[in-house]
Amino acid sequence: MGMIDFQYVGDTAALRDMLAHLRGSHISVDLESDSYHHYAEKIALLQICDGENIFVLDPFGVDLSLVAPLLRDRTMEKVFHDVDYDGRMLLTFLGVKPAPVFDTMVAARILGKEKVGLADLLSEYFDVELDKGFQKADWSRRPLGREMLEYAALDVAYLGQLRDRLAADIAAAGREDWAREEFGKLIANLEPMPAKKATFTRAKGARNLSPRQLAVLQKLLEWREGKAESMDVPTFKVIGTERLLHIAEKQPRSRRALEAMHVISERQAARFGSDIIRAVERGMKVPDAKLPRFPKSVQQKRDFAAEKILKEFKTARDGRAEELGLDPGFLLPNAVLKALARQKPADKREVKESGLLKEWQMQVMGDTLAACLRRK
Repeated sequence: MGMIDFQYVGDTAALRDMLAHLRGSHISVDLESDSYHHYAEKIALLQICDGENIFVLDPFGVDLSLVAPLLRDRTMEKVFHDVDYDGRMLLTFLGVKPAPVFDTMVAARILGKEKVGLADLLSEYFDVELDKGFQKADWSRRPLGREMLEYAALDVAYLGQLRDRLAADIAAAGREDWAREEFGKLIANLEPMPAKKATFTRAKGARNLSPRQLAVLQKLLEWREGKAESMDVPTFKVIGTERLLHIAEKQPRSRRALEAMHVISERQAARFGSDIIRAVERGMKVPDAKLPRFPKSVQQKRDFAAEKILKEFKTARDGRAEELGLDPGFLLPNAVLKALARQKPADKREVKESGLLKEWQMQVMGDTLAACLRRK
Protein backbone atom coordinates (compact mmCIF):
# COMPACT_ATOMS: atom_id res chain seq x y z
CA MET A 1 0.00 0.00 0.00
CA GLY A 2 1.47 3.32 -1.08
CA MET A 3 1.09 6.66 0.56
CA ILE A 4 -2.43 8.02 0.88
CA ASP A 5 -2.99 11.64 -0.13
CA PHE A 6 -5.18 13.60 2.25
CA GLN A 7 -5.73 17.13 3.50
CA TYR A 8 -5.39 17.74 7.22
CA VAL A 9 -8.10 20.13 8.42
CA GLY A 10 -6.83 21.68 11.63
CA ASP A 11 -8.36 25.16 11.69
CA THR A 12 -11.63 26.89 10.83
CA ALA A 13 -10.33 28.40 7.58
CA ALA A 14 -9.35 24.96 6.28
CA LEU A 15 -12.71 23.55 7.37
CA ARG A 16 -14.67 26.26 5.56
CA ASP A 17 -12.54 25.68 2.47
CA MET A 18 -13.32 21.95 2.62
CA LEU A 19 -17.05 22.57 2.91
CA ALA A 20 -16.94 24.91 -0.08
CA HIS A 21 -15.16 22.43 -2.32
CA LEU A 22 -16.88 19.10 -1.53
CA ARG A 23 -18.20 17.51 -4.71
CA GLY A 24 -20.29 14.52 -5.73
CA SER A 25 -23.60 12.92 -4.85
CA HIS A 26 -22.22 11.11 -1.84
CA ILE A 27 -19.43 11.43 0.69
CA SER A 28 -17.73 8.74 2.74
CA VAL A 29 -17.54 9.29 6.49
CA ASP A 30 -15.61 7.61 9.29
CA LEU A 31 -14.37 8.64 12.70
CA GLU A 32 -11.83 7.65 15.30
CA SER A 33 -12.58 7.78 19.01
CA ASP A 34 -10.41 7.40 22.09
CA SER A 35 -12.48 4.99 24.17
CA TYR A 36 -9.53 2.67 24.86
CA HIS A 37 -7.49 5.42 26.49
CA HIS A 38 -9.80 7.94 28.17
CA TYR A 39 -12.77 7.94 30.49
CA ALA A 40 -15.06 10.23 28.50
CA GLU A 41 -15.31 8.88 24.97
CA LYS A 42 -15.12 11.55 22.30
CA ILE A 43 -14.55 12.02 18.59
CA ALA A 44 -10.80 12.33 18.06
CA LEU A 45 -10.76 12.46 14.24
CA LEU A 46 -13.39 12.76 11.52
CA GLN A 47 -12.56 11.58 8.00
CA ILE A 48 -14.53 12.63 4.92
CA CYS A 49 -13.96 11.69 1.28
CA ASP A 50 -15.90 13.01 -1.72
CA GLY A 51 -14.39 10.53 -4.15
CA GLU A 52 -11.57 12.83 -5.17
CA ASN A 53 -10.24 14.35 -1.96
CA ILE A 54 -9.80 12.94 1.52
CA PHE A 55 -10.10 15.31 4.45
CA VAL A 56 -8.97 14.43 7.97
CA LEU A 57 -10.62 16.80 10.45
CA ASP A 58 -9.07 17.48 13.84
CA PRO A 59 -11.88 18.12 16.37
CA PHE A 60 -9.34 19.67 18.74
CA GLY A 61 -8.63 22.40 16.21
CA VAL A 62 -11.97 22.90 14.46
CA ASP A 63 -15.58 23.23 15.51
CA LEU A 64 -17.23 20.09 14.19
CA SER A 65 -20.68 21.62 14.60
CA LEU A 66 -19.94 23.37 11.28
CA VAL A 67 -20.14 19.93 9.65
CA ALA A 68 -23.61 19.19 11.04
CA PRO A 69 -25.52 20.82 8.13
CA LEU A 70 -23.55 18.67 5.69
CA LEU A 71 -24.40 15.50 7.61
CA ARG A 72 -28.12 16.27 7.60
CA ASP A 73 -28.17 17.49 3.96
CA ARG A 74 -30.61 15.08 2.32
CA THR A 75 -29.32 15.86 -1.17
CA MET A 76 -25.99 14.20 -0.37
CA GLU A 77 -25.75 10.54 0.66
CA LYS A 78 -23.38 9.68 3.49
CA VAL A 79 -21.51 6.38 3.19
CA PHE A 80 -20.48 4.57 6.38
CA HIS A 81 -19.22 1.15 7.26
CA ASP A 82 -21.34 0.29 10.30
CA VAL A 83 -23.18 3.54 10.89
CA ASP A 84 -24.54 2.29 14.20
CA TYR A 85 -21.47 3.32 16.21
CA ASP A 86 -20.37 6.36 14.20
CA GLY A 87 -23.97 7.56 13.94
CA ARG A 88 -24.47 7.41 17.70
CA MET A 89 -21.23 9.31 18.24
CA LEU A 90 -22.29 12.02 15.78
CA LEU A 91 -25.73 12.24 17.39
CA THR A 92 -24.18 12.49 20.86
CA PHE A 93 -21.58 15.13 20.09
CA LEU A 94 -23.06 17.03 17.14
CA GLY A 95 -26.76 16.47 17.78
CA VAL A 96 -27.34 15.25 14.24
CA LYS A 97 -28.50 12.02 12.64
CA PRO A 98 -26.65 11.69 9.31
CA ALA A 99 -29.09 11.16 6.45
CA PRO A 100 -29.54 9.68 3.99
CA VAL A 101 -26.97 6.93 4.46
CA PHE A 102 -25.54 3.90 2.72
CA ASP A 103 -24.04 1.37 5.13
CA THR A 104 -21.56 -0.91 3.37
CA MET A 105 -21.63 -3.48 6.18
CA VAL A 106 -25.42 -3.82 6.02
CA ALA A 107 -25.24 -3.85 2.23
CA ALA A 108 -22.86 -6.80 2.42
CA ARG A 109 -25.30 -8.64 4.69
CA ILE A 110 -28.14 -7.95 2.24
CA LEU A 111 -26.01 -9.69 -0.39
CA GLY A 112 -25.48 -12.65 1.93
CA LYS A 113 -21.75 -12.22 2.36
CA GLU A 114 -20.23 -14.23 5.19
CA LYS A 115 -17.42 -11.74 5.84
CA VAL A 116 -18.72 -8.20 6.20
CA GLY A 117 -15.82 -6.39 7.85
CA LEU A 118 -14.35 -3.45 5.95
CA ALA A 119 -10.99 -5.18 5.58
CA ASP A 120 -12.70 -8.28 4.17
CA LEU A 121 -14.75 -6.30 1.65
CA LEU A 122 -11.84 -4.18 0.46
CA SER A 123 -9.81 -7.34 -0.03
CA GLU A 124 -12.65 -9.00 -1.98
CA TYR A 125 -13.49 -6.09 -4.26
CA PHE A 126 -10.19 -4.24 -4.66
CA ASP A 127 -7.49 -6.64 -3.46
CA VAL A 128 -6.57 -4.01 -0.88
CA GLU A 129 -5.13 -5.09 2.46
CA LEU A 130 -6.33 -2.89 5.31
CA ASP A 131 -3.87 -2.72 8.18
CA LYS A 132 -5.70 -2.51 11.52
CA GLY A 133 -2.55 -1.95 13.55
CA PHE A 134 -3.74 1.39 14.91
CA GLN A 135 -7.28 0.26 15.76
CA LYS A 136 -6.71 0.70 19.50
CA ALA A 137 -4.29 3.62 19.28
CA ASP A 138 -4.77 6.77 21.34
CA TRP A 139 -6.29 9.00 18.68
CA SER A 140 -6.59 11.94 21.06
CA ARG A 141 -2.86 12.42 21.50
CA ARG A 142 -1.21 15.19 19.53
CA PRO A 143 0.63 15.47 17.28
CA LEU A 144 -0.46 12.41 15.31
CA GLY A 145 2.21 10.90 13.11
CA ARG A 146 1.91 10.65 9.34
CA GLU A 147 1.44 6.87 9.56
CA MET A 148 -1.57 7.19 11.87
CA LEU A 149 -3.16 9.89 9.72
CA GLU A 150 -2.71 7.75 6.60
CA TYR A 151 -4.30 4.85 8.44
CA ALA A 152 -7.32 7.01 9.27
CA ALA A 153 -7.54 8.34 5.71
CA LEU A 154 -7.47 4.82 4.27
CA ASP A 155 -10.72 3.98 6.05
CA VAL A 156 -12.60 6.30 3.67
CA ALA A 157 -10.31 6.12 0.62
CA TYR A 158 -12.17 3.19 -0.97
CA LEU A 159 -15.50 3.51 0.79
CA GLY A 160 -17.23 5.38 -2.05
CA GLN A 161 -16.04 2.86 -4.64
CA LEU A 162 -17.10 0.02 -2.37
CA ARG A 163 -20.51 1.63 -2.05
CA ASP A 164 -20.89 1.74 -5.84
CA ARG A 165 -19.90 -1.92 -6.26
CA LEU A 166 -22.24 -3.08 -3.51
CA ALA A 167 -25.08 -0.91 -4.80
CA ALA A 168 -24.67 -2.43 -8.26
CA ASP A 169 -24.76 -5.95 -6.83
CA ILE A 170 -27.83 -5.11 -4.75
CA ALA A 171 -29.58 -3.71 -7.83
CA ALA A 172 -28.70 -6.83 -9.81
CA ALA A 173 -30.18 -8.94 -7.02
CA GLY A 174 -33.37 -6.85 -6.98
CA ARG A 175 -32.88 -5.90 -3.33
CA GLU A 176 -32.76 -2.11 -3.57
CA ASP A 177 -35.96 -1.75 -1.53
CA TRP A 178 -34.42 -3.89 1.19
CA ALA A 179 -31.42 -1.60 1.38
CA ARG A 180 -33.46 1.59 1.49
CA GLU A 181 -35.60 0.25 4.33
CA GLU A 182 -32.64 -1.09 6.30
CA PHE A 183 -30.67 2.15 5.97
CA GLY A 184 -33.69 4.25 6.91
CA LYS A 185 -34.42 2.23 10.03
CA LEU A 186 -30.79 2.31 11.08
CA ILE A 187 -30.90 6.11 11.24
CA ALA A 188 -34.40 6.32 12.68
CA ASN A 189 -33.36 4.04 15.56
CA LEU A 190 -30.11 5.85 16.40
CA GLU A 191 -29.86 6.98 20.02
CA PRO A 192 -27.16 8.98 21.82
CA MET A 193 -24.43 7.14 23.65
CA PRO A 194 -25.70 6.09 27.10
CA ALA A 195 -24.45 7.98 30.13
CA LYS A 196 -21.81 6.17 32.13
CA LYS A 197 -23.21 4.58 35.26
CA ALA A 198 -21.75 2.15 37.75
CA THR A 199 -24.27 -0.58 38.51
CA PHE A 200 -23.87 -4.14 39.72
CA THR A 201 -26.62 -5.34 37.35
CA ARG A 202 -24.19 -5.03 34.43
CA ALA A 203 -21.40 -7.02 36.10
CA LYS A 204 -21.03 -10.50 34.66
CA GLY A 205 -21.24 -13.05 37.47
CA ALA A 206 -22.89 -10.70 39.96
CA ARG A 207 -26.05 -12.82 40.11
CA ASN A 208 -24.10 -15.38 42.11
CA LEU A 209 -23.50 -12.89 44.94
CA SER A 210 -25.54 -12.43 48.10
CA PRO A 211 -27.30 -9.10 48.75
CA ARG A 212 -24.50 -8.08 51.15
CA GLN A 213 -21.87 -8.96 48.57
CA LEU A 214 -23.83 -6.99 45.98
CA ALA A 215 -23.77 -3.96 48.27
CA VAL A 216 -20.00 -4.23 48.53
CA LEU A 217 -19.66 -4.72 44.79
CA GLN A 218 -21.81 -1.64 44.11
CA LYS A 219 -19.60 0.52 46.33
CA LEU A 220 -16.49 -0.87 44.64
CA LEU A 221 -17.93 -0.11 41.21
CA GLU A 222 -18.85 3.43 42.26
CA TRP A 223 -15.35 3.98 43.63
CA ARG A 224 -13.80 2.66 40.40
CA GLU A 225 -16.04 4.89 38.26
CA GLY A 226 -14.98 7.98 40.18
CA LYS A 227 -11.34 6.97 40.11
CA ALA A 228 -11.41 6.33 36.36
CA GLU A 229 -13.00 9.72 35.75
CA SER A 230 -10.43 11.52 37.89
CA MET A 231 -7.57 9.67 36.17
CA ASP A 232 -9.18 10.08 32.72
CA VAL A 233 -8.86 6.41 31.85
CA PRO A 234 -11.39 3.69 31.03
CA THR A 235 -12.63 1.80 34.07
CA PHE A 236 -10.91 -1.44 33.00
CA LYS A 237 -7.55 0.33 33.30
CA VAL A 238 -8.16 0.90 37.01
CA ILE A 239 -9.19 -2.61 38.06
CA GLY A 240 -11.09 -5.25 36.11
CA THR A 241 -14.64 -6.13 37.06
CA GLU A 242 -13.79 -9.78 37.68
CA ARG A 243 -11.27 -8.76 40.33
CA LEU A 244 -13.83 -6.53 42.03
CA LEU A 245 -16.24 -9.48 42.10
CA HIS A 246 -13.66 -11.54 44.01
CA ILE A 247 -13.12 -8.70 46.47
CA ALA A 248 -16.89 -8.34 46.99
CA GLU A 249 -17.12 -12.06 47.70
CA LYS A 250 -14.36 -12.09 50.34
CA GLN A 251 -14.95 -8.59 51.76
CA PRO A 252 -11.38 -7.97 53.07
CA ARG A 253 -11.36 -5.48 55.92
CA SER A 254 -7.66 -4.62 55.88
CA ARG A 255 -4.86 -4.00 53.40
CA ARG A 256 -3.15 -7.16 54.60
CA ALA A 257 -6.26 -9.25 53.98
CA LEU A 258 -6.69 -7.67 50.54
CA GLU A 259 -3.10 -8.36 49.54
CA ALA A 260 -3.35 -11.93 50.82
CA MET A 261 -6.12 -12.58 48.28
CA HIS A 262 -3.67 -12.05 45.37
CA VAL A 263 -6.41 -10.70 43.11
CA ILE A 264 -4.75 -7.36 42.39
CA SER A 265 -1.17 -6.50 41.54
CA GLU A 266 1.30 -5.01 44.00
CA ARG A 267 1.11 -1.76 42.04
CA GLN A 268 -2.69 -1.69 42.31
CA ALA A 269 -2.51 -2.52 46.00
CA ALA A 270 -0.10 0.34 46.59
CA ARG A 271 -2.18 2.83 44.61
CA PHE A 272 -5.70 1.78 45.48
CA GLY A 273 -5.54 -0.57 48.46
CA SER A 274 -6.79 1.89 51.07
CA ASP A 275 -9.53 3.16 48.74
CA ILE A 276 -10.71 -0.38 48.11
CA ILE A 277 -10.92 -1.18 51.81
CA ARG A 278 -12.93 1.99 52.41
CA ALA A 279 -15.31 1.01 49.60
CA VAL A 280 -15.72 -2.43 51.19
CA GLU A 281 -16.49 -0.79 54.53
CA ARG A 282 -19.16 1.39 52.90
CA GLY A 283 -20.75 -1.71 51.44
CA MET A 284 -20.71 -3.47 54.80
CA LYS A 285 -22.51 -0.52 56.40
CA VAL A 286 -25.50 -0.59 54.06
CA PRO A 287 -28.55 -1.40 56.24
CA ASP A 288 -30.11 -4.82 55.69
CA ALA A 289 -33.35 -3.20 54.57
CA LYS A 290 -31.51 -1.36 51.77
CA LEU A 291 -29.37 -4.17 50.47
CA PRO A 292 -29.48 -4.33 46.66
CA ARG A 293 -31.01 -7.25 44.86
CA PHE A 294 -31.46 -8.20 41.26
CA PRO A 295 -34.99 -7.62 40.03
CA LYS A 296 -36.92 -10.86 40.13
CA SER A 297 -37.12 -12.31 36.67
CA VAL A 298 -40.68 -12.94 35.55
CA GLN A 299 -41.03 -16.62 34.79
CA GLN A 300 -43.20 -16.96 31.75
CA LYS A 301 -45.45 -19.96 31.70
CA ARG A 302 -44.25 -22.40 29.11
CA ASP A 303 -46.32 -22.03 25.96
CA PHE A 304 -46.17 -25.33 24.13
CA ALA A 305 -48.30 -24.09 21.25
CA ALA A 306 -45.96 -21.14 20.70
CA GLU A 307 -42.92 -23.44 20.89
CA LYS A 308 -44.39 -25.62 18.16
CA ILE A 309 -45.06 -22.59 15.96
CA LEU A 310 -41.54 -21.26 16.63
CA LYS A 311 -40.00 -24.56 15.56
CA GLU A 312 -41.98 -24.41 12.31
CA PHE A 313 -40.98 -20.78 11.79
CA LYS A 314 -37.28 -21.49 12.29
CA THR A 315 -37.28 -24.44 9.91
CA ALA A 316 -39.08 -22.41 7.24
CA ARG A 317 -36.84 -19.39 7.83
CA ASP A 318 -33.67 -21.45 7.52
CA GLY A 319 -34.86 -23.02 4.28
CA ARG A 320 -35.81 -19.65 2.81
CA ALA A 321 -32.49 -18.14 3.91
CA GLU A 322 -30.62 -20.89 2.09
CA GLU A 323 -32.67 -20.20 -1.06
CA LEU A 324 -31.88 -16.49 -0.86
CA GLY A 325 -28.24 -16.96 0.15
CA LEU A 326 -28.72 -15.02 3.38
CA ASP A 327 -27.67 -15.41 6.99
CA PRO A 328 -30.83 -16.73 8.72
CA GLY A 329 -30.32 -14.30 11.58
CA PHE A 330 -30.34 -11.39 9.16
CA LEU A 331 -33.37 -12.61 7.24
CA LEU A 332 -35.41 -12.94 10.45
CA PRO A 333 -33.75 -12.88 13.89
CA ASN A 334 -34.78 -15.57 16.36
CA ALA A 335 -36.08 -12.90 18.74
CA VAL A 336 -38.56 -11.72 16.10
CA LEU A 337 -39.70 -15.26 15.37
CA LYS A 338 -40.14 -15.97 19.07
CA ALA A 339 -42.20 -12.82 19.64
CA LEU A 340 -44.32 -13.61 16.60
CA ALA A 341 -44.90 -17.21 17.68
CA ARG A 342 -46.14 -16.03 21.07
CA GLN A 343 -48.71 -13.84 19.33
CA LYS A 344 -50.00 -16.90 17.40
CA PRO A 345 -51.11 -15.00 14.29
CA ALA A 346 -53.83 -16.71 12.33
CA ASP A 347 -52.68 -15.71 8.85
CA LYS A 348 -50.42 -13.50 6.77
CA ARG A 349 -52.49 -10.40 7.52
CA GLU A 350 -52.00 -10.84 11.27
CA VAL A 351 -48.29 -11.44 10.74
CA LYS A 352 -48.09 -8.06 9.02
CA GLU A 353 -50.26 -6.36 11.66
CA SER A 354 -47.90 -7.59 14.40
CA GLY A 355 -45.44 -4.91 13.25
CA LEU A 356 -42.54 -7.25 13.97
CA LEU A 357 -41.40 -7.68 10.38
CA LYS A 358 -39.98 -5.04 8.08
CA GLU A 359 -41.62 -4.53 4.71
CA TRP A 360 -38.93 -6.43 2.81
CA GLN A 361 -39.11 -9.28 5.30
CA MET A 362 -42.87 -9.48 4.76
CA GLN A 363 -42.31 -9.60 1.01
CA VAL A 364 -39.88 -12.53 1.15
CA MET A 365 -41.17 -14.35 4.25
CA GLY A 366 -44.87 -13.50 4.52
CA ASP A 367 -46.14 -16.38 2.40
CA THR A 368 -43.64 -18.79 3.95
CA LEU A 369 -44.79 -17.96 7.48
CA ALA A 370 -48.42 -18.08 6.43
CA ALA A 371 -47.87 -21.61 5.11
CA CYS A 372 -46.52 -22.60 8.52
CA LEU A 373 -49.62 -21.21 10.18
CA ARG A 374 -51.91 -23.18 7.90
CA ARG A 375 -50.14 -26.39 8.96
CA LYS A 376 -50.41 -25.78 12.70
